[in-house]
Amino acid sequence: MRIPSLSRLALAAVFCTLLPASSVLAQDTIGTAPAVKATVQQVAFIAGQWTGMLGDRHIEQHWMAPVGTSMVAAYRNVQGTEPKLYELLVIEQEGDALMLRIKHFAPGPGLVGRQPQGESINHRLVKVAGQTAVFEGTGENPTRVTFTRKSADALDIVVARLRDGKIAETVFPYTRVK
Repeated sequence: MRIPSLSRLALAAVFCTLLPASSVLAQDTIGTAPAVKATVQQVAFIAGQWTGMLGDRHIEQHWMAPVGTSMVAAYRNVQGTEPKLYELLVIEQEGDALMLRIKHFAPGPGLVGRQPQGESINHRLVKVAGQTAVFEGTGENPTRVTFTRKSADALDIVVARLRDGKIAETVFPYTRVK
């Protein structure tokens, strides 16, 4: 028996609502959502000095409050006493949308950039609601970066990417530096 197209779509929609959100995500959904209109003030909840642990690594992100049309942050990842990674992160107004730009640097002489000179990893804002902002990558093998302010003193940053054909998430749990 052939199911009419509308019925198949309705059935698929019902089926997807019964699944956990992570199992509904597919790689082709990362990087395909349209940008949303927003201002840097709508993501100001990210601002602050944040620290946490990622496995055996101490992690920090220090986000400056918005000034004009941008926010800037520095990230440090340290294992024991050895720095493993630095990042410069920027949220910038681009037209009526926001872009998250990330540049990685290796510790040591020259602070060698992991991206070629003049390039960054770029993500467009695809959702902002309350204290959550979702950015999706725009390049090859894009990632999804979700900022969620859980309380006045807690911020989670979740990075989702494709690994072995499935979406894998890494949670960076932060507490406010006091």
